[in-house]
Amino acid sequence: MDDIDEIINEARDAREVKRAVSVKMSIQGFSATQICQVLNVSLQYVSKWKGRYEAGGRAALRLGHRGSESYLREEERHATVRWIEAQESVSVEAVRDYVEAQYGVVYRSKQSYYELLDAGGMSYHRSEKRNPKRDEAQVLARREEIKKNWHRTGKPSSGER
Repeated sequence: MDDIDEIINEARDAREVKRAVSVKMSIQGFSATQICQVLNVSLQYVSKWKGRYEAGGRAALRLGHRGSESYLREEERHATVRWIEAQESVSVEAVRDYVEAQYGVVYRSKQSYYELLDAGGMSYHRSEKRNPKRDEAQVLARREEIKKNWHRTGKPSSGER
């Protein structure tokens, strides 16, 4: 029973906790119907996880999928993120080229590059921390120019939109 309590207290995924609670309640004498009502699960769920626990122990209640190993080691990923942070602006292609040149890694999906950009404080939609074209003097001058043109031409007629 202690191994079930460990899963309940240490699990990072709610599915593992639900499985362990189901088994613990079953061992403590709760009926399958009561367990179903409390956990909002089916009768098959309760019998499935109780049977798996009896056959395989606490490991049977854990999630099987753990994901794949990263192509970049942790220190390589941190170095890449630091490189991205040091850039004023950077494109997905530049990150791809950097990672390939430095570590010989080419991802199949752009999602991995997007995640690196996000970790570096950039976005693949807008790969700059600030708009380099946003010069306040130029913005104010352009606004004044627009105001002058607006006053000169007047309101647009209904056919000019």
